[in-house]
Amino acid sequence: MKQKYLKLGLKLFVIFGLLNIGIFAQNNWRNDLSSKRWELTEINGKRIYSSKAFLEIEASQNRFSGNAGCNRMFGTVDINGKNINFGGAGTTKMFCSEAGVMKLESDFTRALERVTRFEKTGNNLSLYARNRLILKFKGTEKTNSDDNSSLKLEDKKWVLESIKNRNLPKVETLPFINFDKSKRSAGGNTGCNVFGGNYSVTRDTIAITNIISTMRACIEDERMNVEREFKNGLQNANRFEITGRKLNLYRNKTLLLTFRAENK
Repeated sequence: MKQKYLKLGLKLFVIFGLLNIGIFAQNNWRNDLSSKRWELTEINGKRIYSSKAFLEIEASQNRFSGNAGCNRMFGTVDINGKNINFGGAGTTKMFCSEAGVMKLESDFTRALERVTRFEKTGNNLSLYARNRLILKFKGTEKTNSDDNSSLKLEDKKWVLESIKNRNLPKVETLPFINFDKSKRSAGGNTGCNVFGGNYSVTRDTIAITNIISTMRACIEDERMNVEREFKNGLQNANRFEITGRKLNLYRNKTLLLTFRAENK
């Protein structure tokens, strides 16, 4: 009987040991994938040269971001062992006229949707659709220039650059917004009127609410049209992204407003 219990105990020890090894390996893979910027080098067996396309994976938050070749992209990622799935992918809506860029972007985003597993060898990452290799990347160090954590909403004065990727008309005063974390308030100038309101943030989601403003009419240029679209963009935004010194406000996957950082 004693020998029977010893054998059972040994089996349980082996099982728990294997489970711990699996958990350790899973954490290592997740950390490895999150530690690098993955620059695209190959799509469907075709070598890629001089492309802006890359991935950054935040496995602990089940999300990814990067550049599809022209536009910024973002979405969710699920990693289970060597299985990986990219979902909910969205991009900004800019058009790039350089030859082949938009086709590469389309091929890249479509391929990501088909990925089912990965292999990492040294500084190289390979993504597969079942047993077919469809994407290859090389790992480089993450840089602060595109690190969303390098600037916070409250760090800067954010001056409007574009509305829905359209250049602003020439106006005398550019709209801007400041965020005050201690008061949970957001306010600035619409280009014509002073405004203020409240904001709340959870990870990359945002809500700007209770906006009130002065009621001056500016008829000298296009400021009233800009003001209307600016305020609509603030009120409709539900997600934000800080890339380098740029702040983008989105409604789900649709880019609404783009700002540049300036010192307060």
